[in-house]
Amino acid sequence: AGWVMFLEGINGMSGLAFSYFMKNTLKVEPAMLTSISSITGIPWTCKPLYGFISDAFPIWGYRRRPYFFIAGILGCLSW
Repeated sequence: AGWVMFLEGINGMSGLAFSYFMKNTLKVEPAMLTSISSITGIPWTCKPLYGFISDAFPIWGYRRRPYFFIAGILGCLSW
């Protein structure tokens, strides 16, 4: 439990540093910073949905591997 609290604290400090960097150095307004944070959090929100889909609909008998492959291909194509 101690390590979890330590890692959460480190994560919070890096997020705070990023927030100050965006506000002070890049002159990003707080509303835009909130929008950026919300958009970057969308994949974590969809993560449980991905888990349910990959468990319910296996591809060629595999539950995770084909979905990772498909996501990798889509990521490469979107780049």
